[in-house]
Amino acid sequence: MGENGQRGPVFDPHSPDLSPERAYRLYAELRSGCPVSRGEQYGGYWAVSRYADVKAVASDHATYSSTGGVYVPAVSDHRFPPIDYDPPEHSAFRRLIAPLTSGAAAKALEPRIRATVNELVDGFVDRGSAELVEELAIPLPLDVITQLYGLEARHTEDIRGYSLEFLQHASGPEGRDVIERVCRYWIDLFEDRRANPRDDFVTGLVRANEEDGLGADDETLANMMFILTYAGHDSTALGLSNTLLHLAEHPDVQQRLIDEPTLVTSTIDEVLRYETPLHWFPRRLTADACLAGEQMKAGERVILLFASANRDPEAFDRPDEVVIDRRPNRHLAFGAGIHTCPGMALAKLEIRAAVEEVLRRIPGFRVAGEVERTDPLEGGGRHLGVRRLPVTW
Repeated sequence: MGENGQRGPVFDPHSPDLSPERAYRLYAELRSGCPVSRGEQYGGYWAVSRYADVKAVASDHATYSSTGGVYVPAVSDHRFPPIDYDPPEHSAFRRLIAPLTSGAAAKALEPRIRATVNELVDGFVDRGSAELVEELAIPLPLDVITQLYGLEARHTEDIRGYSLEFLQHASGPEGRDVIERVCRYWIDLFEDRRANPRDDFVTGLVRANEEDGLGADDETLANMMFILTYAGHDSTALGLSNTLLHLAEHPDVQQRLIDEPTLVTSTIDEVLRYETPLHWFPRRLTADACLAGEQMKAGERVILLFASANRDPEAFDRPDEVVIDRRPNRHLAFGAGIHTCPGMALAKLEIRAAVEEVLRRIPGFRVAGEVERTDPLEGGGRHLGVRRLPVTW
């Protein structure tokens, strides 16, 4: 954070002081004083903080393009499909991953997801204590990814390993080295599947890319697999751990969900709104535009503060409270427009299954030790959530 001599508070995604508490205080200042603020670092950017503006920008991909990359500054010379692409390429990449991301695909996985949750809970239920991030929130989405892609256990370990390395280095130059090594990893796997095809998603991906006319090179597909596996498990883990922390701190909410299980879904949506796992995403202007009285020029970057939008009092009554039966709840935790997270249905199902089974098997769990949050620079300054959650019951 810092002061722009003319504009007041400035959002800096790589500020080492941007703890969750400081971030939300800054967002409130921005919304009330300078909802479209200017930052000069990293080549310059505009930060958009109000719900209506964030949603409008996210829904207008023609003016606010995603082709400028998902990181500020860039962590790779290549783009990550489909998130860094606009139509028609974006649509083609979404079709490639459709077998993984449809609501039907998520529903078909529910029995396996619940079985995994219970296998994980089996590992600590008799102990009377657990660290719910490493013992549940992280291994659950990793197992789901392994099942989706038809991978082996060693690949699961590799995915978490390179994700941790990237989370640590995404705000610095080392992030590029991590990306390059990860891409080589996936390219080698593509080559193996061509030589030794299997009945799995990776084999199907390589074939569909060649047969359906997209014709993306292996490096492009490798960047896609990186972002799908990295974001596909870590953001879900953050959403789940944030939800579990809220429940561990509020026994009354736990009991209400046990008494009224239909409220589990709305509770999850509300915690996702209140503690948004991924706080911002950038766009690049394709034409001059005016927003909240600010004149922005073609080519400039615009950072959408989704977490700020989700606390906007103009969009949500009592925005700084968790209201578990909030309806409607049009939060933007999964984005908006064509770039709404493709894994939304699966992520919400994983979180719901985990919460329901935890409430059934270890009711009354509560915090028992120091809760650790993400480092402000983790994941390129975008990930804010829980990294350690010790509980007892």
